[in-house]
Amino acid sequence: MCDFTFNRYGIMRIEVLLIEDEISAQRHMTNLLNNQEYAIKVVACLSTVKDAVHWLKNNILPELIFMDIQLSDGISFDILNHIEITCPIIYTTAYDQYAIRAFKTTGIEYLLKPITQEDLTAAMEKFFLMKADHQTDWMLKNLDALVHYQKKKQVDYKQRFLLKSGNSLIPTATNKIAYFFREEIVFCKTFDNEVYPVDGSLNNLQSQLDPLRFVRLNRRVLAQVDAIHQLRNFKPGQFMVTLKPGYDETIQISQERSSWLKSFLDSNV
Repeated sequence: MCDFTFNRYGIMRIEVLLIEDEISAQRHMTNLLNNQEYAIKVVACLSTVKDAVHWLKNNILPELIFMDIQLSDGISFDILNHIEITCPIIYTTAYDQYAIRAFKTTGIEYLLKPITQEDLTAAMEKFFLMKADHQTDWMLKNLDALVHYQKKKQVDYKQRFLLKSGNSLIPTATNKIAYFFREEIVFCKTFDNEVYPVDGSLNNLQSQLDPLRFVRLNRRVLAQVDAIHQLRNFKPGQFMVTLKPGYDETIQISQERSSWLKSFLDSNV
């Protein structure tokens, strides 16, 4: 389990490991990290699979790993064949063909190069929220820091959608949308029980929405907090989520996400 560290002034400091084989890309990512709102310490910059395996076997896991996929002596997935990594990973790459494989690991984000400050900020926000997947009580203990981190971005969250109905476009406030779900394409369902197609992927939508209002339940459903009607135990420590208005399929969530969701819904955010 990865714990957050604090500097001597009591300010939260996030320790990250950077695995990247291009020196220019290392410098670029380090500069982006230094411009983040919280103190971020890069504990090491590694450029090969071999070096990464050796470092990870001989050091305490950092809070977060930034991992380029294509390294000089292989691909970074090879690292996971030698050592278990339980901390979140943000993958960075110039190619998109590895996305599915990345999310089968502890990957929480997949950033395509060139990476911008906005890309990194969105990924860090996701990291703060998903940290609770590894530490059940982290969010409750750090809500003030989390909310502070989100405040300056709130004005940028999407406030309305133009939803297509036949030949018409209907302006709809985001708070009127209960949840988004993916079938062959992405749809949304409003609190009035109306269903509309929506352009884009769930990942793109998630990055545009306030993470304190919309939560990713699984790969197919992104729900507004107020649409979560009930959590029911179906296995020890695991929930089945009921939405209102209703969703046609059963939504089962993992034990880690169940713990996070329970803490999140019981918080004061």
